[in-house]
Amino acid sequence: MKLYRPRLNPSIRTQLLAWLVIPILVLLLVGAALTYGLAIRMATDAYDKALLDSVYSIAGCVKKQDGYLSVDIPPAALAILKDNMKDRVMYQVLDDHHRIVAGDANLPLPNFEDEDEHDHSADYRDATIEGEPIRVASIKYQLPANPGTYLYIQVAETLHGREQIADEILIGTLTTQFVIVTLSGLVVLLGVRRGLRPLNNLRDAVASRTPVDLRPIAVESVPKEVRPLVTAINELLQRLQDDMQAQRRFVANAAHQLRTPIAGLKTQTELALRQNDPADVQHALSLIRTGAERAARLANQLLALARSEPGATNLELFQLVDLNVIAREATKEFVPEAIRKNIDLGFEGTSHAIHVLGDQSSLHELAANLIDNAVLYTPPGGHVTVRIEPRRDNGEPGSPELIVEDDGPGIPAEERERIFERFYRLNDRSTSAAGSGLGLAIVREIANIHGADVVVGEGPGGIGASVKIVFPAPVVDPQPNDEKRQELLSSR
Repeated sequence: MKLYRPRLNPSIRTQLLAWLVIPILVLLLVGAALTYGLAIRMATDAYDKALLDSVYSIAGCVKKQDGYLSVDIPPAALAILKDNMKDRVMYQVLDDHHRIVAGDANLPLPNFEDEDEHDHSADYRDATIEGEPIRVASIKYQLPANPGTYLYIQVAETLHGREQIADEILIGTLTTQFVIVTLSGLVVLLGVRRGLRPLNNLRDAVASRTPVDLRPIAVESVPKEVRPLVTAINELLQRLQDDMQAQRRFVANAAHQLRTPIAGLKTQTELALRQNDPADVQHALSLIRTGAERAARLANQLLALARSEPGATNLELFQLVDLNVIAREATKEFVPEAIRKNIDLGFEGTSHAIHVLGDQSSLHELAANLIDNAVLYTPPGGHVTVRIEPRRDNGEPGSPELIVEDDGPGIPAEERERIFERFYRLNDRSTSAAGSGLGLAIVREIANIHGADVVVGEGPGGIGASVKIVFPAPVVDPQPNDEKRQELLSSR
């Protein structure tokens, strides 16, 4: 089983330091390498030039007498040539037959196979002598006094001096680069710290807020790059403040609504206790039952409203449900009440299933509140119809609709938005029914969660009221896979 490990996101300071210090460090190291390579090349050229000077110095000491070559190096010049405390210096002179005329016999001979008789330029090569690496400079030299007489002169030295120079250059370069890197890192650290100071101030401003202090953050005091974030935070604070105010109003209204039936129950109970006539006691008990039913209905609606809040519903648990089944079951629940009030309550479904993605219990609550509201305000002898139909757009199947129609007093056009407010009730209803003002608020909340639209209009023939719940386009596949489900949820 593969365990999920959340990805750790480093702080902005860490990311800035990483993106600034690491490239600077890499560039400085590359610069140090290039500087070191250039310095080594210049030192090598200087040493090679010194070797070549020694070669030409020896060439000036070669003479030919009586057909024989001789090398007459003054002792002082030889002492200068050999006087090297760090390296061992060797030389060798050969005639045109590659025979050694003077110098060190164990010095490696030049590569005569690659010899070009017209090329008299200096040749440098690396070799070893007695297991020790050496650098060799050689030339093919023609005696000025004897045209046609050629010599091979080479001078070699060990590499101790060169290696020491290389070490000194490397240490000097790295020391310089280390100082530069350290100073650059300090400058970058100070710059990042100063650049992030507005974010720290913003953090402190947000952290200082309390649940009752939801004042907006001043946008002018933050850099323009952070202003979109501050604007979004201010909008969130405003929405939170609006929600808290709405919650406080809801709690106050709920307390008031619950206080009324509870007070009525207490009053009727006290009256019942004082009555001696069984008929009066029976009447008081009837009022108590009515008050208890009203309180129970109000409590159930408050709980339903709390469950329909956006944050209280998990969209991932939505399933495909059939609107026909939900509406039919909800209609059955109100048949006894409709019969008691002499209301013709009917249901018109479709011959095939109409699937929507949602929560079955929430959609049942939506349908029940619509039917309850229609039955409650429709006068005796009236009609209430619950209908399911797939709306068609341009002849093609479109969004399914749940429709509840009645021929009651209707809803004025100017009131059709306010009826969805919590605890709002119309005052001009031609009925003595007393609702709690929560039914349609619950309907709107559940519809919003399911991505559905609520349309309020007139009933058939312009009489009464009609409430339509227009759901998103139907799903053909009754068992969608995870990818299809995610696509449907993302459209909410």
